[in-house]
Amino acid sequence: MQSFIREGHVALQSELPREFHARMHAALEPLDEGGPRGHNNLLPCVPELSRLLDEPVVQGALESILGPGCYLHFHRHDHFNFPNAAQPLHKDGDNHSHYAVDGLRRMHRTRFAMLFYYPQDTPLAKGPTGIVPRSQYVPRRALEAASRRLREFDDRARKEIEATLDEGESIFGSERGRALWRQRRARFRTENPQLLATVQALAEPWEAAKIPLVGKAGTVTIVHFDMVHGRYSGNTTDETRHMVKFLFTRDRDPVSPSWNHRGLPWPQDDDALAPVWRSLWDWHRGAVSKSGGGRFSPGRLGSEDDRAALGAAYSLGAAGDLKALFEVFLNGSVELRTIAAYGLVAAGAGAVSRLGATLASADAELAVRVLDVLGDIGPPAAAALNEVRALTRHEDVDVRRYAVEAMGTVAQGRPCEAAPLAQALLDDDALVRRNAALSVARLGSDLVNADRLVPLLADNLYHWHHHVRGWSIEALQRLPSKAATAAALRYLMAARWDPMPKSGDTPPGASSPKKVVAR
Repeated sequence: MQSFIREGHVALQSELPREFHARMHAALEPLDEGGPRGHNNLLPCVPELSRLLDEPVVQGALESILGPGCYLHFHRHDHFNFPNAAQPLHKDGDNHSHYAVDGLRRMHRTRFAMLFYYPQDTPLAKGPTGIVPRSQYVPRRALEAASRRLREFDDRARKEIEATLDEGESIFGSERGRALWRQRRARFRTENPQLLATVQALAEPWEAAKIPLVGKAGTVTIVHFDMVHGRYSGNTTDETRHMVKFLFTRDRDPVSPSWNHRGLPWPQDDDALAPVWRSLWDWHRGAVSKSGGGRFSPGRLGSEDDRAALGAAYSLGAAGDLKALFEVFLNGSVELRTIAAYGLVAAGAGAVSRLGATLASADAELAVRVLDVLGDIGPPAAAALNEVRALTRHEDVDVRRYAVEAMGTVAQGRPCEAAPLAQALLDDDALVRRNAALSVARLGSDLVNADRLVPLLADNLYHWHHHVRGWSIEALQRLPSKAATAAALRYLMAARWDPMPKSGDTPPGASSPKKVVAR
């Protein structure tokens, strides 16, 4: 666990026979990486893959990292490589875990994790996945700011091109759309050489630090959701390479260690990120973080070095020295307040009183940032639960989104009236509904009058947004209610998918069904 917290990844080897992995490789070959036969429907298409996920070695590692009751997220993806080139390093889109405030502040605490599985031997020549160890907590502020400008161009160019296309045409689905896109990209590169050079220079240290995840068939790697990763290199063989990615979700914030823990404290370490690791170690153990050791002065919060700034924030938070943190959090730039927010989360209950008081007079933008921190603190922020609950009805949609999500962690471990979540499950905004279903799943038996949520969750199983559908079925399964269980089973029985052809009684390779022998 200490290695996972520090490095961000752990490698395992499946104990299933090679024949199983060969079968999985063959079953994945005809699927569509981004289409309905594949992608989020991977398991209905290849249900035997669940045997890998149920292996004790895999389940044991997941429970150690994500705690008892952790479960499979509804998003999964088979990354197919033949003969693709290397892929730019990135962090996965945060829409599957938690929308990062300001597009920058992701949550460090391990509430989500990714699992990578190779069904074939994957040496360097097959283009393995690459990761950057110790990158999961680093916000990469300068690189993200420069990359944001590129994304803004992409968004603007896409809208302008779409406005010129005929009905039924799309940018990447028509030759004219693709040609216009290529022209705009070429013009942008000509007009913005300095921006592109800046992005390349900022990305080079990350490229230099990446390592390939090579391994035999059956290699499984579990990584922190926010690990920097990408395809390490191209596949130079004449064989296909599959890497199946599954996401897993924590059921509850930890109250005690979920692994064979010997009671040891975090070892002494002079690395700039050591205060971050120590805080995460304490969180996983359900313990209150102690003093950060005082190596980092308040002035280092302003360091341009992401690691040094994070170390300062966590040290100040653990030591209860909150004056500088609040000053930067309330008045600093986007990049600085992102760093300060991590320190306030590390401070835990010690920061809650002022955070709750700040909500009373906060505008929508500040309220979102405060709710984000309170939700990350989780159960130790219970003193601010009334303030959080009141904002679930706020007129600003972003405030409602973050308030509803924060309820799912802040209210854990105490009776919680279901009414605010019932209202949120009817919200016009899809992400408010999604966060309400996620919070119901996280609270489960803590909810009072939970049966009133069942018909609302059942209706949301048919919502247009797949996140609303995905979290609604998880919520129904986690409510201690016979009505919720019945609703979940009715939906799952109707939605099940038989991956076999119509003549399901025909053995593989047979030309016609075998006759049944009468007795």
